[in-house]
Amino acid sequence: MKNLLAGTLVILASLCLPLAGFAAPAPAPWEKVAPVDWSKIKLADFTDDQLDLPYYLHHFHTVANAVEENGPTRGFMTLPVWRGRDKNQQGPHNARVMESYLTLAFFYCTDRPWNPYFGDRNVRDRLEAMLTFWCNMQNPDGRFSEYKPQGWNLPATAFATKFMGQTLTLLKRAGDRAPIDAALHKRVIDADRKAILVVLTNEDLYKHGTRFTNQYTNVFAGAAAYLDLFPDEKEIPPLLEKKFFQADKDFRSPCGYFYEADGPDFGYTLHTHHSNARMTYHYFGHDTPIGATLEKQDAAWNDWLGYNLLREPDGSTFVFNRGVQTRQNQPNWDRQDGPFGERVENARAFATTREERDAWVKTQRAELSKNWGKFPDLVFSAGARGSPVSPYSFLHRDHKTFYPTNAQRDAAVAKLPYLASDNFIKQLKDTRKNAVFTFVRRRTYYAAFNSGEHITDQQRLGLGVIWSPKAGTILQSQTGSDDHAWGTRADGAEKVYEAGDVAARFNDDFTQANYPLGSGGKKSVVFAEGRIEVLVEHPGNFTEQIPLLATDAIEVYTSSSKVSWLTKDGPKVFGERAVHTVVISATDSLKYRLHIKP
Repeated sequence: MKNLLAGTLVILASLCLPLAGFAAPAPAPWEKVAPVDWSKIKLADFTDDQLDLPYYLHHFHTVANAVEENGPTRGFMTLPVWRGRDKNQQGPHNARVMESYLTLAFFYCTDRPWNPYFGDRNVRDRLEAMLTFWCNMQNPDGRFSEYKPQGWNLPATAFATKFMGQTLTLLKRAGDRAPIDAALHKRVIDADRKAILVVLTNEDLYKHGTRFTNQYTNVFAGAAAYLDLFPDEKEIPPLLEKKFFQADKDFRSPCGYFYEADGPDFGYTLHTHHSNARMTYHYFGHDTPIGATLEKQDAAWNDWLGYNLLREPDGSTFVFNRGVQTRQNQPNWDRQDGPFGERVENARAFATTREERDAWVKTQRAELSKNWGKFPDLVFSAGARGSPVSPYSFLHRDHKTFYPTNAQRDAAVAKLPYLASDNFIKQLKDTRKNAVFTFVRRRTYYAAFNSGEHITDQQRLGLGVIWSPKAGTILQSQTGSDDHAWGTRADGAEKVYEAGDVAARFNDDFTQANYPLGSGGKKSVVFAEGRIEVLVEHPGNFTEQIPLLATDAIEVYTSSSKVSWLTKDGPKVFGERAVHTVVISATDSLKYRLHIKP
């Protein structure tokens, strides 16, 4: 009996060993996620804050069914719904592409009368596969990759903490009504925590963050969400507090902007950093040191915008002093919404008002009712802005937005520097780079002149923007452009001199800027009452480019028969406004005046 038992144990043990020629059974095939039956969904079921969701709901089955089902990339998002076609096609190492797990989690975990995907088994299969694939992508130290296999970096890791923070929040809220595998759920929590810790403790990641601040501040939002879910966590809170206040000193220019590639950028701060601050503020509130600091940062940022974001007379949009942008390339920004306007007065100047919001809701409901069940197709292109289903569309559903009244907005607008006064000169200087920004208000115009060090290739310095109280923005130097940037171009040169350093010197009252053009030329710009005077002295032939904004072609008048000119039509930048660049050809010297009518 003893020998038989031993033999039996040997036989049982051998059954646990892998057998040659046999593979583990494949997972059961998935059923397709079904499209929405719009005959069963009512527009009245959507709240005013949910009127953007029918489009995403309509296309959700396409997004969900694009999750890879088989092979080593099981769980990868194969459709470029986020981060653009170029990033999606780089390969399955890109953790940023995988942030669409939040899209699946939102529909899987959201219990609303309009959502047939709540707790849906077929959605769960794909969400679990995505989360498994995401966990498998992680380096043992907590980092994720983006641009190449094992190219562990800050953005892939820090962004993950923010989007996963909201994903875990949705899963907790749904609970047993929309669960995922318990072991996987724990694994995802552990992976998120590991990512948070490596961002908060790795000094190389922090050093990178000092140059690309929007990337790093994701971790403050992600850590805040994690601590809300797990309030007994001991290790993260002191690390978060230390890095947050260190970043408050290291990430911000005294001019008011957050560093992006060591200089000012509008798009990354208005979108990504604003998202990070908004989510962090949601968890910490205004009555904590972190919340109060976020309010202080937002006030300083809006002070900077007050000089660089110019309101069109009809209030339809705000136009950038865009030539200073170091990374992105937007000409204008319509509205900036979030929670800060409730306590930060100058943020209200750029916000959507309650009345504007009510009008949008009325129009949106009418359009949806008219075309119920019919929605635009998914359109894919390169870059993050070519992403038709962004996880940002689902990130801030829980986070408060403050809409000021028209009166509150108008009071803040009236305090914008160029509207509060018609006569001032303000100069701001950065301390990290030799970047100098001079803002001039005269009765008939407002102008921004950007000088100092050329920080990134796309910057175009010199005269950046001219605004008129009656006509709005009438000149705007175009970021990254050779043909539509303001400045002087030597004969045969590809770019204007202002595509490089502008080592301007100013007179005592900052009304005149003088700077060299290459090795043999020089230029002066005088900000006089009612006009701007420009003198160019340059040996040989050269051209002067003046990128004007207008709805129609530009007419130019000259008092000299020795000067020839042409207009070069450029891109439409906003509304019906397009760039029409006046190109003046001259030899040795040129003097011209820009007269701005009252």
